[in-house]
Amino acid sequence: MHSRPRVLILVATIIVATGLVLTHAPSAMAHAVVQKVIPDDAQRLTHSPTDVRVTFSEPVQLLQKGDASVVTASGQSVTASGGAHVSADNASLMIVPVQPRLAPGSYTTRWRVMSPDGHVVGGATVFAVGDVPIGTPYLGGPGGATGPSETSAWAVAARWLELVGIGGLVALMLFRLLVWRATWRPPADVPAGARDAALVWARDAWWIGFGVLALVALFGEACVLVVKTAGAMGTSVWGALGDPAGIVRVLADTRFGSVLQVRTFALFILFAIGVWRFLAEYRTDRAPAPDDADGGLWPGLLMLAAGLVALGSISAQGHASVTSMPVLQIPADALHATAAAFWVGGLVLMAIWLLRLPTVAGEGGRTIGGIVLARFSSLALIAVAVIVLTGVVRAFGEMNSPADLWRTSYGWTLLVKIGLLAVVGVMALRSRRVVSTLRRTGTPNTATLSMVRRNAWVEIGVTLVIIAASSLLVAQVPPL
Repeated sequence: MHSRPRVLILVATIIVATGLVLTHAPSAMAHAVVQKVIPDDAQRLTHSPTDVRVTFSEPVQLLQKGDASVVTASGQSVTASGGAHVSADNASLMIVPVQPRLAPGSYTTRWRVMSPDGHVVGGATVFAVGDVPIGTPYLGGPGGATGPSETSAWAVAARWLELVGIGGLVALMLFRLLVWRATWRPPADVPAGARDAALVWARDAWWIGFGVLALVALFGEACVLVVKTAGAMGTSVWGALGDPAGIVRVLADTRFGSVLQVRTFALFILFAIGVWRFLAEYRTDRAPAPDDADGGLWPGLLMLAAGLVALGSISAQGHASVTSMPVLQIPADALHATAAAFWVGGLVLMAIWLLRLPTVAGEGGRTIGGIVLARFSSLALIAVAVIVLTGVVRAFGEMNSPADLWRTSYGWTLLVKIGLLAVVGVMALRSRRVVSTLRRTGTPNTATLSMVRRNAWVEIGVTLVIIAASSLLVAQVPPL
């Protein structure tokens, strides 16, 4: 099949499959949204209420009593002693008691709560007591601050670091197990010096990448926690850094914090096994022993399992966890992230490794670099197919109809992601065509490898933008 028909088939598959699924998609759930407020917004009452009741679409959590209050037009609190609380019988109902016999005037009800997917949701309504004008919401003073939003540069950057760090670690381990493990043994007539140099360089490059990504993952998790604390406590990022008690509260008292602890523990297990393997693989400065050249099967599987738990926990706390079908959506989201991690991370590794892997031909005209490239190219096609299929499943859980794609900001971001995915898919098919040609012609020359490497770097740049779009999608509210 020629390149152009393959391109058209890939693009058509992405668009048509997504469209067909969205046509039959059920109603989605996402951030907690307000369903009812009593007294309602802009409502005028003849008598003072005993409390204000806000009903959300999902269970919510108040981290501080001051996160919900009723204030006068000048900002004076009229919240009764005891403060706001979530109903013990209905976790979706927040109750804000007010002082008895409110004087005629305009009053603002404001709140900041945390939803099950870890997003901070704020809002405000106004009601009046007596025959007086209804004013605008009062959002100043204590309790009025909102902190960085879920779509702020702080929040998106923190999630981007988290995805790059953890996704990169998973990519490293998958590459070593699925690509390098199966192809590092070159043909017999490749000079021993070239073989040993490849093994030493690959070992060093892999562990340098592991160390860098481990630091990125840890820094990303710290950033996510601090930014989330800032949003939950209604303060700035710098204010959250100076509030260790608030950080501990978010970490210990919220579902977001519980999942973050699981993720941190999984990363700790991964790093502990990594230290053990690092010491084992560097017993000598010479070329690694055969059993160590690919890191070992069982240690590699244990490290991969810990990495997958860390990556999967992101899916377990996000939008997928609060859809109508979490049992299907969470695994689909986790598999989507894993396939994307392997694809993007593998592209980076191939672009780097093709600079150093030997091009000396062995039996049948094969080279170490050529064998690795062919192996990754085959697996990359599978990864792309998984990304498309799981992406369609995720769209099924987040969208109501195809029209949501152009009627909502969430849909526009998803369209950007799909468009970029199609572009990268076209480039991947082009590289695949080159690899297929190399299999027929034999030894790849320097110019060919340079072209493949340039294409890979362009694909990497586009996919990093896709990761940024994914970080933004996590913060946006899917159509309801």
